Amino acid sequence: MGNVKRWPVLAGVGVVVAAAGWWIVDEMPSVDEAVAREALPGIDGHLRAWLGTSARSGADVRWVCTQKVIETRPDGERVKIGLVANCDEVAKEGDGLVTRGGFRRQPMVYLVERTPSGYRVLDRKFAEDGAGYSPSVKAMFSWIGARRVLDGIGPDDPRSLSPAAFGLPENTPVRAWR
Repeated sequence: MGNVKRWPVLAGVGVVVAAAGWWIVDEMPSVDEAVAREALPGIDGHLRAWLGTSARSGADVRWVCTQKVIETRPDGERVKIGLVANCDEVAKEGDGLVTRGGFRRQPMVYLVERTPSGYRVLDRKFAEDGAGYSPSVKAMFSWIGARRVLDGIGPDDPRSLSPAAFGLPENTPVRAWR
């Protein structure tokens, strides 16, 4: 008779485990590679244009950015693209390049919509600095996406792309500004 009473408890535990597993899988961030591939050029242009408003003057100064897409989340007809970006302000100096400043591992979420000519940026949010950093990341990303960001996932170093941004050979030296 004791074994008969255990079955409802075991069945209840099984249902709870299955529901928790379904919830975790449902919360898993995914990246729609096709959407990311199509939207990133517009996002990169939008980001560099925004950064360009603070760039020092000079025709030989450019912002070079790399992004790591963490998740793409449909939002009706639109898509939220959560990513982490590294950007450097780079200047041509002599035969080489010099990084003047920039930022690393900046979490952001872009809201984009598909248009006949590609994806158009509608809005963007940046993670807050200081004490608001962790809460803002948790509010911007899915639970697991936020964990990935907070655990340190990031894109490549923009210095690897800097020579190409200036039409220079890959082996062009890139040094930090003094």
